Amino acid sequence: MAVLEAKNRQLREEYARARQTTYRRTAVSLLLVGLVAIAGGVVFTDARTVLFALGGTGVFAGVLTYFITPERFISAQIGGQIFEAVRADREATIDELGLRGEPVYIPGEAVRLFVPRDADAPLPGLATDLDLFVVPEDPTTGGVAFHPTGVPLFEEFSDTIDQSLGPRPQSAAPVIADALVEVFELADSAESAVDTDTQRITFEISGAGLGDPTAVDHPISSFLAVSLVEALAEPVEVTVTADDPLTVTCRYGRDEDTT
Repeated sequence: MAVLEAKNRQLREEYARARQTTYRRTAVSLLLVGLVAIAGGVVFTDARTVLFALGGTGVFAGVLTYFITPERFISAQIGGQIFEAVRADREATIDELGLRGEPVYIPGEAVRLFVPRDADAPLPGLATDLDLFVVPEDPTTGGVAFHPTGVPLFEEFSDTIDQSLGPRPQSAAPVIADALVEVFELADSAESAVDTDTQRITFEISGAGLGDPTAVDHPISSFLAVSLVEALAEPVEVTVTADDPLTVTCRYGRDEDTT
């Protein structure tokens, strides 16, 4: 067993080194291109401005790529296994409590994933700081309020943009769809379509990662829903269809109980 553990550790270290080497080779290549362009600017005076600009960009990109090389990599398989543990606990909680309502992402001090006791039950007020178990005076309402997996992803995403998403779904949807692919690499491609008449936003996603994407609060659907809640300041209900491509439909505009 000790030999096997040592071998696995060695394989992980070799994989990390290989990924780091790829990043650093890219950095060196960019640096060389930049230096060659600068040298060309010295020789070819007619194109000096363009070559100096190209050279400066190459040197800057090379240095930046080298110093942001990740020190540790976590494979998608491991990430998916971690999520499966979260999924099992949440599904067990919902089953044990006999909750029959559809999960809804609701705004507040922090976005929460609320699963009501019954279908069409009123939602908690927006300003409510919810506990895990929501037990109001009316015994026919209530439910559980989970911390969504998409919240830390949205916080990370927020650090990459210069301004807020804004309250228009037509503007927010394509930005967060691109983030799935370009920022988090949770999918190979993602396209969005907005229907304001039915208050629906549909995302078509190819190459989804991290386990079963149809699971409750999967990071892909959770990030999309949390982002829309933050942008629109409205509850968002999600339906995921495991077609090819994967379809995530977000419905907004549901009334909440503010009493």
